[in-house]
Amino acid sequence: MAEPTAGLGAREKRAAVRFDTRMPVQTEHGEGTTQNVSAQGVSFETDVEPRAGALVNFSIEYQLHGRKHQLLCEGKVVRVEAHGDRFRVAARLVAPLFDGIESVQPAKPR
Repeated sequence: MAEPTAGLGAREKRAAVRFDTRMPVQTEHGEGTTQNVSAQGVSFETDVEPRAGALVNFSIEYQLHGRKHQLLCEGKVVRVEAHGDRFRVAARLVAPLFDGIESVQPAKPR
């Protein structure tokens, strides 16, 4: 299960809660793996270095109720960092994954 990222330090002020999670990513230039996701952005590692400021189309594969699904995304690359022989890419989503306020409601007893 994904966990919210906490203790990011004073200089990192996020507009949305991020969840550390590892899911396969497919870009037009190759494959990668998510590091974390939020309603407004995605961080992933890949073998191909995109240009900062570029628009990237990518899909994220996830499982729900035992079935594979793909989430199609478009993002603007806001940061690229070398990470060993790979690149860590931060992309701000052109459209948020979720609209409105994020909240968690407890399950109602049956």
